Amino acid sequence: MLPAPLHPDSHWRPLEQLVMPEQIRDWMADPDSLTLRLKRHGQFRVVPGFHAMAVPTLAERQLLGLPVRQAALVREVTLLLDNTPVVAARSILPVTSLCGANRSLGHMGSRSLGLELYKRPLCQRDQVWTRIASPGHGHPLCWGRQSRFIKRGAPLLVAEYFLPALWEKVGAPQTLHL
Repeated sequence: MLPAPLHPDSHWRPLEQLVMPEQIRDWMADPDSLTLRLKRHGQFRVVPGFHAMAVPTLAERQLLGLPVRQAALVREVTLLLDNTPVVAARSILPVTSLCGANRSLGHMGSRSLGLELYKRPLCQRDQVWTRIASPGHGHPLCWGRQSRFIKRGAPLLVAEYFLPALWEKVGAPQTLHL
């Protein structure tokens, strides 16, 4: 019997609501720095993409408690291992979260936001949601994780889409279940 066709899941859900192989769940539920974990599997590099003040999606604004038309810094990057794209990431940093000591978060360039978040004072990851979707830009459906972090009392969102090349590199099955 053939599996049912896959459809993108447009809604983020708590991690425990999606069925996934244990190796993938281990990556999705990992509370530590994704950057540090990736560095254990090859030469790591951040390739900056879109980076501008923009109005986040309705869902992103709701998760951050932002007013309807309030802009935020939207940063999209691709994380590479050995020059192969393995993660597509999108960060939403409200203007109010980029004040004081957090100001450096708005100027990451090709540096890893993850490494900055885990510098002292450590961030707090207070929510994690998951889904199966395409991060866009011609990428296939893949596992996605969105986390809300609190850094020095200020919220920000980070969505990471684990591309198929990552699972090939770490030897994890890629089966997608909704």
